[in-house]
Amino acid sequence: MIAGKVWGMVLIAVAISTASYGGEILKEEAVSHYNEGVKAQKSGNYNAAETAYQKALALAEGSRPDIITAVYNNLGVMLVNNGDLETAVRAFHQALTLDQNYKEANFNMGILYAGLGNSEKALEYLSKALNTTSNYILAEEKPE
Repeated sequence: MIAGKVWGMVLIAVAISTASYGGEILKEEAVSHYNEGVKAQKSGNYNAAETAYQKALALAEGSRPDIITAVYNNLGVMLVNNGDLETAVRAFHQALTLDQNYKEANFNMGILYAGLGNSEKALEYLSKALNTTSNYILAEEKPE
């Protein structure tokens, strides 16, 4: 009887440690997909970047808001480059909903509004970008 209880407790401990470790794997996998997306975006392969970013979003949900914020900002940049300004605004807003002081998204939103001729909105976002500090490069992301 006692041996059964001990084995039961061991199985529970193993299950918990496996579940906890599994979460770490997902976090690292999210970072890997994010970095893959950044590389694809830098090389101009937007389809591959979007696929990698979507995977990163799915894996980072609930655990890595920094990745999610960065992905929405990067998707916004790609949408601007593709001329889809309306959807780009939504992507930048999504990033700013998660972190209103996200310097890169504020800057990109300001530039976008300046290009659209809305100087009031442009100044609003650009002043936020200038008045915040940024250290949003993920620790796992290494500059090339």
